[in-house]
Amino acid sequence: MTDDMVNTREKMVDKYTVPNSQVEKVLDCLLYSLSLLYIAACPFTKVEESYNLQAMHDLLHHGADVDQYDHHTFPGVVPRTFLGPLCVAIISFPLTSLVTLLGGSKFIHQLIVRAVLTCLVLGSFRVYRSAVRNRFGTQVSTWLTLLTMSQFHFLFYSSRPLPNTMALVPVLLSLSFWLNSNPTMFIFTAASSILIFRGELAMFLGAVLLMELVVGKVSLLRVLVVGLVSLLVWIPLTVAVDSFFWGRLLWPEAEVMYFNVVLNKSSDWGVQPLLWYFYSALPRALGSSLLLLPLAPILDRRTIILLFPCITFISLYSLLPHKELRFIIYTFPVLNTAAGATAARFWINRSKSFFSRLISLALLGHLVLNLLASSTLLYVSSLNYPGGQAIRTLHQLEVATTPHLSVHLDVLACQTGVTRFTQEVPGWVYDKTENLTDEELGRFTHLVVAGQHRDTLQLKPFLETHKIIGQVDSFTGVRFSYTKIPPVEVESKPA
Repeated sequence: MTDDMVNTREKMVDKYTVPNSQVEKVLDCLLYSLSLLYIAACPFTKVEESYNLQAMHDLLHHGADVDQYDHHTFPGVVPRTFLGPLCVAIISFPLTSLVTLLGGSKFIHQLIVRAVLTCLVLGSFRVYRSAVRNRFGTQVSTWLTLLTMSQFHFLFYSSRPLPNTMALVPVLLSLSFWLNSNPTMFIFTAASSILIFRGELAMFLGAVLLMELVVGKVSLLRVLVVGLVSLLVWIPLTVAVDSFFWGRLLWPEAEVMYFNVVLNKSSDWGVQPLLWYFYSALPRALGSSLLLLPLAPILDRRTIILLFPCITFISLYSLLPHKELRFIIYTFPVLNTAAGATAARFWINRSKSFFSRLISLALLGHLVLNLLASSTLLYVSSLNYPGGQAIRTLHQLEVATTPHLSVHLDVLACQTGVTRFTQEVPGWVYDKTENLTDEELGRFTHLVVAGQHRDTLQLKPFLETHKIIGQVDSFTGVRFSYTKIPPVEVESKPA
């Protein structure tokens, strides 16, 4: 069967299915609802998200008073751009202002900025899905959404204020321009994600551009002209904005790439085996949908253009020793599109034979399996933020009785949920100074510190001067017990 026959077949099927707009509206409601559920279940953030989140806080609460910004005290290992947080803060400002006028907690502002971020990501995902529908048909775009909703990591990270999440918005927009055969806007938008947010995206989006050059869909002259215009627009923009906020002449992403690629300093944060992305990250990210990928180029040759840039990017990126799942998150929607093409083909043919019906049932079953895995991961993730839970507990216990107190927040607390958004009481003093002596720590009225029990070494120096008023548990591991239902037990202990 030729690709033209496939397109005709899918269009005929689309004609007799539920109207596209109705299906997409339902899917969109589910998609946004799931992302908000993820925020509600895991409202706190980790240390790698702190720069962008603190920047959003400072933009909303300090405005032009840049000297009060957190990055001057805690600059991080490398500088990051303010452009992403600035966009989120501008959109969030009306809602956060309303919450403030109504006397709402400052912590609600954190939920708002995260909700705005996930809406930006999902909005760009919808644009990408529309391009998929135009290029591959409604069935493929529908399965793309179903697969995405059933998996954990894309929706989980869609609200996390990470540089990778910020870059997802222009990446998905650029991919939609590519699928809609608009090479000029593809190059221009792709350049913004590379020059402003994540330089390594040159490998991913560059592989797409290479395909277009090879097949003659874009000329080298256009690449050079649009590329030059992009350089003249995006680099001055990020340099102007970020130099203002950082107080020195700066192109953040250039410094990041020099640190990670030239100096290879990212390996100081841990290394993984060469093929880790393929045998660990992708199976966790795609779940059982990964089994659909090998069949994609066989059942639908059009998916080759989707798989090539993803495999190229992941293979090249695997050469860097330091690896994290979020580093390849840009490939998940594209890989899900290829998997969706496989699912769509099976679903279209579901009534042809008994075996086809079994396959269609397996397709639905694999969605359920993904959802069960995602639910487990969401519950486990909710136990991974003891610092955020601890400071919320402290506010609940003391805010009504003690208008003025001093709180010291240790490293673990700051790494696992404490942000400026969680420092809710104006009259309290919140201190995050590291390496203080026991005598200096003893001067604080309250301590948020790590300690698995009251007699642990960390707490022993303060047992005579302070008393334990609360504790929170954190995730420690998963235990399998085949004598219980369900056979998986999530373990936790005091943090």
